Amino acid sequence: MTPDPVSFDVLDRASGVLLGQACGDALGVPYEFDYPPEGEAEMRGGGLGPYAPGEWSDDTQMAICVARVSERGGALDTEAELDEIAAAFEEWFARGATDVGAQTRTVLGDAARMQGSPSARLVAASEQLHTRTGKTAGNGALMRTGVVGLVALTDREATARAATAVARLTHADPLAAESCVLWSEAIRVAVTEERLDLRSGLDLLPEDRRDRWAAWITDAESERPVADLQNNGFTVTAFQAAWHAIFRSPFFSAGQITEYDHMVSHLPDALHRAVRIGGDTDTVAAIAGALLGARHGTRYIPREWAFAVHGWPGVRGIDVSRMGRRTAQHGLFEAASTETETAEVALTTPETGQTCPVCGTVNRQLERYPDQVCLWCVAWATDETGRGVLLFNASFSGGLDAQYDDGTPATPAARSGRILIGGRRYYAQEARFGGIVVLPAD
Repeated sequence: MTPDPVSFDVLDRASGVLLGQACGDALGVPYEFDYPPEGEAEMRGGGLGPYAPGEWSDDTQMAICVARVSERGGALDTEAELDEIAAAFEEWFARGATDVGAQTRTVLGDAARMQGSPSARLVAASEQLHTRTGKTAGNGALMRTGVVGLVALTDREATARAATAVARLTHADPLAAESCVLWSEAIRVAVTEERLDLRSGLDLLPEDRRDRWAAWITDAESERPVADLQNNGFTVTAFQAAWHAIFRSPFFSAGQITEYDHMVSHLPDALHRAVRIGGDTDTVAAIAGALLGARHGTRYIPREWAFAVHGWPGVRGIDVSRMGRRTAQHGLFEAASTETETAEVALTTPETGQTCPVCGTVNRQLERYPDQVCLWCVAWATDETGRGVLLFNASFSGGLDAQYDDGTPATPAARSGRILIGGRRYYAQEARFGGIVVLPAD
């Protein structure tokens, strides 16, 4: 049965995919091909960019090229959609790229001298490189595949087709596409079933490839893998390194959700572990972050990380959170439109629901507050200086109150309800039946 397209839990986990990736990316940036940290990683910038503190690298930049197409809906396997993604890669390469992997750089450079549609040129350049070298299984396709796992949350085969098609734009080696199929399917399962299962997509691979990948997964789960996880420019070892960091976290729970899991997230610990592996630190942590975000959602991503991350093309955490959520919701509405198993699924549609004025997410209709800002966007509220604020009902005096993450009172303007979200003004007030409601200021 199709998950409810307006389910808060499902959409929150979808919102966590690109945001988790961006956080892992920015944590790994300072240590890329340098000495990894001995303790916790810091978003201090630098790296190969060099980058500002909290700025993400090419991993998230390329994922955004995909997400700007996926958040409008679609399966990411049509020629038109792949052309748009390929053209976005080329535009990014020409104007926005701060650091480009060697294989991706070669493919995009060769494609620019070819004739044909954007996707045809990229695929041709990728295949020609593979014919010349036999080595095109870099980690550059895996690093951007997280959002692909959200395009068809009810359809395993469609997810695998999209992962393969997007990977082949720059990476012709079957290993690259297979790693993307497994990771995208794991993200789909994490979002819809709230569990981590990297083996869930093995049957989506060619039969003669499954045992090999199963062995690689098992090796990654061992305390001391045979594979050299630091040599993670290769898609297989990047895949293994990201999974090793997740699996070996002491907070890991691969099975069904437990009450303990509701109280603690192993996302920060696992991302620090991913960076400490070394090598291509931003990529490994970005890959891990996408799956961890899919499992835990935005609620378990530290707010200081979420507010800090930013990067090309001039967007921030609030934007990548929206991209994941909107990608998932489009696919769920499409699936629900053809399903008649329950009346509940059909109750809320893009036509019968109401949209958040900030991000466009569809929610159930509330006649009293038809312009209400969704809870995800309220989480990004700031005061007039851009500092994040938490809004809540005052315990004793009633009405609205606002404070900073450290517990200190926010500015008088914020405490009176005058806040900003994404740089635009909104007004917060106590809701009639409890809680806080945020509405456009105009």
